[in-house]
Amino acid sequence: MTRSYAYTEEGRAARTARKSQTKTALLEAARALFAEKGYEGVSVTEIGRRAGVSHSLINAYFDGKAGLLYALVEEINAGQLPDAAQAAEGEGASLVRLRAVLQVWADADLVDPQVVRVLHAYSWTWSAETEARNRLARAEFYAPVARLIDEGRARGEFPPGLAAETLAESIFALFTWAIRDALFREQTPEALVEGLWPQVLQILGLHQAA
Repeated sequence: MTRSYAYTEEGRAARTARKSQTKTALLEAARALFAEKGYEGVSVTEIGRRAGVSHSLINAYFDGKAGLLYALVEEINAGQLPDAAQAAEGEGASLVRLRAVLQVWADADLVDPQVVRVLHAYSWTWSAETEARNRLARAEFYAPVARLIDEGRARGEFPPGLAAETLAESIFALFTWAIRDALFREQTPEALVEGLWPQVLQILGLHQAA
């Protein structure tokens, strides 16, 4: 008996390819429309129409419009990570390079405050699968900070204390809260880091700026 094409290897490969093409089309359509009208000014119907597919696939593939936005931010984060790593591996004292990493984060996150607002709100309601992905993404951001802390301790620049990974996660948590404050106060990235810096020094067991 001949197997249906849909259940053959070729059929599964074709379905996978179509799904990938559809997701790419939705991402490209959303990126263009968000740039033209802003997040709130775009409907899922418009995104689907621009992509040439049913807007119901946004729920199927991205957990709604906010999930589609999150996928776009993941692309942005992928470009931000090398910048943070470069700042961490630059010249100067560990503390100076740590502040440079925080500045990279602030510069990237405050490019589009509306996107950050939506993501922070969405993060309380997204799926467990999305949270698992986000945990992995956060760990990538902690990594250069943890390395700097270990390096600073080895050089005698930072006192001993909690594990570097724990301190790095704490610094990231403080940064996340500082982003909220910066949004409501309409702060610049530089002002965000300046206000956050004394707390970072306390976490590291230091009491004076670099």
